[in-house]
Amino acid sequence: MRLGIFSKWLLSLVLTLGMVIVLMLVVVNWSFQRGFVSYARQNEIHQVNRVGSVLAEAYARQGSWEFLRSDYRSWPRLLEAAGIVVPPQMRDQPPPFTPTENENENEVAVMPSQVQPDLIAASVPLAHRIVLLDADRARVIGPRIPVRDDHWYAVRSEGQVVGWLGLQPIEIVTDQLAHSFIDQQRANFAWISLAGLLLAVFVAMAWARWFLPPIHRVMTAARQLAAGQYDVSVPVNGRNELAELAVNFNQLARTLARNEQLRRQWIVDISHELRTPIAIIGGEVEAIMDGIRQPTPDRIAALHSEIGALGKLVDDLHLLSLADQAAMELTRDEVDLHELIRQQILHFEPRMEQQGLALTLETDTSYNFSLQADARRLSQLIGNLLENSLRYTDPGGEIRLLLSGDNKCLVLELQDAPPGVPEAELEKIFERLYRVDKSRSRSLGGSGLGLAICREIVLAHGGRISAGSSPLGGLTIRAELPRDGYSH
Repeated sequence: MRLGIFSKWLLSLVLTLGMVIVLMLVVVNWSFQRGFVSYARQNEIHQVNRVGSVLAEAYARQGSWEFLRSDYRSWPRLLEAAGIVVPPQMRDQPPPFTPTENENENEVAVMPSQVQPDLIAASVPLAHRIVLLDADRARVIGPRIPVRDDHWYAVRSEGQVVGWLGLQPIEIVTDQLAHSFIDQQRANFAWISLAGLLLAVFVAMAWARWFLPPIHRVMTAARQLAAGQYDVSVPVNGRNELAELAVNFNQLARTLARNEQLRRQWIVDISHELRTPIAIIGGEVEAIMDGIRQPTPDRIAALHSEIGALGKLVDDLHLLSLADQAAMELTRDEVDLHELIRQQILHFEPRMEQQGLALTLETDTSYNFSLQADARRLSQLIGNLLENSLRYTDPGGEIRLLLSGDNKCLVLELQDAPPGVPEAELEKIFERLYRVDKSRSRSLGGSGLGLAICREIVLAHGGRISAGSSPLGGLTIRAELPRDGYSH
């Protein structure tokens, strides 16, 4: 049988409380038993002290203990006078508690064999556990029982020690009344524990009525989310962990909805990007096959150019897919970033001049711009940035590269002239296949993947890339690359 979270929680609560109650019952029973025995001992000590007072008065009247040796009934009467309960057989019959001629006067009598000397029960009357010695520690009357040193109590008359009272304290309780009292306390504790357990279950069930509905709402929403309903959300109530769970779930739903939207847009954009060159190539090939056009070198070169553009698009898509899978391969070596930029400038200068664009590099040539990086990927990064500015900067404008750095990272910044990018669009320019609708339209060429690839290359090197407005009136792209090639 499958148990829900509440059933498991309630079962664990009941088991935990049950174990605690059983443990408490054992400990309380042990503690109460010992406490009751201790109380009984203290009460007996108090009674023995009263016996000592009565004996001291009797000694003062008689002048010695001979009256106890000669009259055995005097001992029970003195015990009763002190409030000690005396068994009838001890009152009516001469007890074997006085020394005989065959006994050593200094010996203390031994308890009857059926009673353990080290485990005295409360059922043994107190009168049978008291022994009287004279001042010289010779037994006067009472049983021969082992008495510890700390259970001897002096009997004083006129300031002098005239005798010693020995007490054998109880170790266990066997008195029926005492046991009834202990059993009653156990029963009371058991009922209180049961009531506490039932109260805990009741409170847990009441608490579950508040705790479980938010979880059920999240579970229901999660099932809807798994079924593809990305517009689902759960209400956020309060500021506790459940509310935080609801907030995180809603954020997850929004993220999945956005990813689904991007995925669909991605498919549409890729289809469109592929359709254009394929349509051009297909139309040209059909025209040549139908004899409408001749396969002149110019037409073949044009077809080759379209095929090259198509191949580059496929390569760019493959590179981005590798970045998504964190499988972009980097060969890190000691690379001079300044030298890579200089090589790319030499490569782009002829095209820049054709467009009437001025390309400049501002940096401190004496500074060391080396870092651990993949030279091929960094060249691709610089080339994509320059290609983007070349395509979208108005003729006669300026493109400026700035290179700086410190001991930890190098900063490459590209600034170009108008047209610029609206502030609201700056965060989107690194998205795949994204183009600004007006000034940077598809008609200017390009697949819309260049800046997205730049972003993945920078991230793969542990860096950061951002976009902003250029002081020249166009766009600024800033790339920060750590020297170690891993973190920034």
